[in-house]
Amino acid sequence: MAADYSNCSDYEELDLNGSVENESQFVDIPVGDYEGIVDHCEVGSCNWDNPDYNGKKMLTVFINLSVDGQEAQVKDNIVLVRKFEWKLSQFFLGTGQKKHGEPLPNLGQAIREAAGLRVRISYVEDPKRTRQDGTHYKNIGKYYEKKASASGWNGGGF
Repeated sequence: MAADYSNCSDYEELDLNGSVENESQFVDIPVGDYEGIVDHCEVGSCNWDNPDYNGKKMLTVFINLSVDGQEAQVKDNIVLVRKFEWKLSQFFLGTGQKKHGEPLPNLGQAIREAAGLRVRISYVEDPKRTRQDGTHYKNIGKYYEKKASASGWNGGGF
């Protein structure tokens, strides 16, 4: 018989000698297009094995999605180097903070203001990253650009 967690606090400390049963927080997100909301962004350092990126600043974007009525969160890591400037532009075009063909004037300010903005993404399998069971990891493959409305730029709409 499974334990009833309905009356537990999410922050109740687990007993190291106790059992772990609750699996309800994991949501398997199928490949597809989703509309989500940027939960928050973090800027840190890249610690990958690749010396071209290791130690460079990296933006991690957390996006909340609704998948079959369940809340899920995906994240995207974008190393802040010229090679990935296209992906930064794609993200900010997707949030509506950048207009097509125009520069984004202040990267730091745009990062701070991204939380709460809507974004539409394509979630895809990554054929270069395979798990031990033979399945592929999934990641954000594309941010869709927000379109201007008939009455002018609409930074919050699609």
